[in-house]
Amino acid sequence: MTEPSIKERLLIVDDEPNVVAGLQALLADEWEVKTAMSAREARSVFADFSPDVVLLDMNLPDGDGVDVLHDLKMYSEAVSVIMMSGVGTVDKVVESMKLGAETFLQKPFDYSLLSLTLEQVSRMVATRRELIALRRGDANEQERLPGLSSAVQNLNQLLAQIARAPSPVLIEGDSGTGKGVFARLIHNRSPRARAPFVDLNCAGLSKELLESELFGHERGAFTIAINTKHGLFEIAADGTLFLDEIGEMDVTVQARLLKAIEDKRFRRVGGIRDLTANFRLVAATNRDLGAEVAANRFRADLYYRLNVVRVRMPPLRERIEDIPLLVDVILRPLSKELGRPAPTVSPRALKKLQSYAWPGNVRELRNVLERAMLTMTGKEIANEDLLLESDTKSLAKTSGGMPTADWDIRALDDVVADYVTAAVTAAGGNVRKAARQLQISPSTLYARMKKPAP
Repeated sequence: MTEPSIKERLLIVDDEPNVVAGLQALLADEWEVKTAMSAREARSVFADFSPDVVLLDMNLPDGDGVDVLHDLKMYSEAVSVIMMSGVGTVDKVVESMKLGAETFLQKPFDYSLLSLTLEQVSRMVATRRELIALRRGDANEQERLPGLSSAVQNLNQLLAQIARAPSPVLIEGDSGTGKGVFARLIHNRSPRARAPFVDLNCAGLSKELLESELFGHERGAFTIAINTKHGLFEIAADGTLFLDEIGEMDVTVQARLLKAIEDKRFRRVGGIRDLTANFRLVAATNRDLGAEVAANRFRADLYYRLNVVRVRMPPLRERIEDIPLLVDVILRPLSKELGRPAPTVSPRALKKLQSYAWPGNVRELRNVLERAMLTMTGKEIANEDLLLESDTKSLAKTSGGMPTADWDIRALDDVVADYVTAAVTAAGGNVRKAARQLQISPSTLYARMKKPAP
């Protein structure tokens, strides 16, 4: 039995209902068809649908089709666009051709001509895809987590399944496991890849600062608001908004975030006008949000809205077999960053790396390799070049569980900075947790971590 062929995707953009309905009925057997009747709707459908070909009317009720063409080409260099209009001018036709439209059809057009044009454009789409894949070295396949373990293979399979969807994603995992890397991979492999990827770490930010960062504010909204500020919702536009450590977000801000996700609308702080929000939300946390909901520290409705696609990033200790590949992946760009040739790693050193528990996960692995590159004397990272936490006495546990530094007599500010930095490390990078243990505010902790300039 012959398997059914996969239909190419076609987006029809026209403000005339009869034209849209007629084209959709004519082409539905050969194409997977979506429609839009305005410039705004066209951009939104395009971001979610990622069509191969677009039939785009020149005149739309809320914008110029040429402007829409420009935006679509910015999203995807592979898409083919056929412009159409009943009142097109020569200047507009020339402009659309310069922007990359394949051809122009004058309405009313003969449907046999349309079918022939679509057939020709379809062949061009296939050719263009092959050229792009060759030029990029099949970039889509390279946009994946490095590793051979079953855990990473499962993650890469999940990545391929969820990247094209517009649904929210919740990424869970310990600090340093690569939650931010996975979020960016989702964006890079999505139809929104040409739009912005905007990220914000919610840890340690006050309610007021979080609201201003996310929603923006109007001039005069509060004392120091001397200018209007665009929030990350606006900056993300049709792209991806990544909220790291969302479990640290103030409950009041959680309520506003939920409304923005569900209504696709929001207002700046101090504003009265609704703005649209067409971003895809990806959130990450090192907390158990289910437990946070049970403890009334996280809104249940927001948790259920985020928990459409749930991803767990495994700690490095659960994927030790990936360490040789990760070492290679880390050392190549690190050597360029440091301006040094990429070193090799001795078998004994590699064995040492694979026998370590990695409480700081992949982030700690990178730090260990960077430190080794800076202190090594030859062209190979040897066993003795790897300074792991279990090998040092720089941090020790007191009876109260807080870290103390093994320091010489130094300036008091340096001692305090080392102490609070060690506290944050012991708290797994969780600033709020470290601040609670030290019995100071997160803002004071941040200030204490910054050593004065010499």
